[in-house]
Amino acid sequence: MGTTAPRPQNGSRRLLSIDGGGLLGLIPAEALIEIEKQLDTITGRPAPLCERFDLIGGTSTGAILAAGLSLGLKAADLRDFYLKFGKEIFTKSFILTRLWHMYPSGPLEKHLKDVFGEDTTLGSSKLKTCMLIVTKNATQGSTWFFTNNKKSKFYSSNAGLPLWQVVRASTAAPTYFPPQPMTIPDANNSPQNFEFVDGGVSTYNNPSLQVFLEATDRNYGFEWPTGPDKLLLMSLGTGFNTPKLPAGDAARFNVLDWARYIIKELMGDANLQQNVLMHLIGQKPQGAVFPATAMAAVPGTPSTTSLDAMSATTAKLLTYQRVTVELTRKRLDGLGLTDIDPDKAGEMDAADQISNMRRIGQAVAKEQVKMENLKSFFM
Repeated sequence: MGTTAPRPQNGSRRLLSIDGGGLLGLIPAEALIEIEKQLDTITGRPAPLCERFDLIGGTSTGAILAAGLSLGLKAADLRDFYLKFGKEIFTKSFILTRLWHMYPSGPLEKHLKDVFGEDTTLGSSKLKTCMLIVTKNATQGSTWFFTNNKKSKFYSSNAGLPLWQVVRASTAAPTYFPPQPMTIPDANNSPQNFEFVDGGVSTYNNPSLQVFLEATDRNYGFEWPTGPDKLLLMSLGTGFNTPKLPAGDAARFNVLDWARYIIKELMGDANLQQNVLMHLIGQKPQGAVFPATAMAAVPGTPSTTSLDAMSATTAKLLTYQRVTVELTRKRLDGLGLTDIDPDKAGEMDAADQISNMRRIGQAVAKEQVKMENLKSFFM
């Protein structure tokens, strides 16, 4: 790993977590552009976000953003990745191939290699800050966290892996893209062959909690101190909603329908779980816009107000700022996006909605990114 992010005067640490969500990665991409712009103004100097954050983690499309930022790319360049290549990446496979996956991996692989470098490895000095990528090892049935943290137990086995390949593994959503094969040496340096799928097919589509644990749990090596004045975590979402089916539709679902439905539901449930946990242990910044979560719309889950009451007497472990949006008619109307259909724009592979996804991201960034409230972590 190359140079690390300069430390602020108070010695605090800054963490960044980015959700999965396909082309909806345009929403956090626009938030990143605004974060970068505001921090440049606050600090009086331009700098890439790899110099602002000590650890950047991502799942699936969030892995693309996390890896790009860690290499020192500007947020606008990463936004442009979706604008330039989104339609090509999400062009459907030959009809017979769609029995296994909707989209070929070739275009995505090509552009990942072009952007990250075909020879750039997970342990490369080109990575300018600490990074965490979430994947699912389908061969072993377990979630794997790839990191360039040299103190990691598995760093020596993983450091030589091509970065583009690790990111591609994190984006291999079942039914959308084929799995990513990787050969990884074990503790005895014996090569082992595995197949990986999207890290979103786990409880870490929103990787906030794992990013927090990576930074603070002694088993991961960093052991950075906790406390709302010592640790900041900014968590960027790709939007959410609660899919509803008209009565009778479920009975007509085929196997592929259920596969795609379950994947989307799993990602939504994982986001809800992670956000509840982070809300309990994290303190929101004074004056920050803290968006409503899906909790109020899900029967049996606590509201934000209830969580505030439950956690009022609990010692907070960090400052936590979530940036995301509920993709509903009412919410988009409130953002002035009355012409955007939330159902169409909420599909992670809707290439015809790229411009609308970008507009949603810009509106969310304008509403919720308030770095002035967090400037003590960056000065």
